[in-house]
Amino acid sequence: MWTAIAVVTGLVGLINLVQVFTGRQLVRPSASRRSPLEIRQQSAAAAVAMLGVSLVVLRVFWGLLFVLSGYAALALVRKRAPKR
Repeated sequence: MWTAIAVVTGLVGLINLVQVFTGRQLVRPSASRRSPLEIRQQSAAAAVAMLGVSLVVLRVFWGLLFVLSGYAALALVRKRAPKR
């Protein structure tokens, strides 16, 4: 079961990496108006966080560093994003 959770979080991280390289959302909410730069920044931070979650689920506990740094980066990127 833990391996399945690690695989799912790894796939979410992979989706975020694709969004980093393309600058486009793969799953787009209808109300989203984010620029490609915002998508890249937020997706990169989320990919780092998901990598950490995958490692923690596989009991590699230094993955917590990735989780914390990813979520901190995501909070900073969203804080700097312009309000719409």
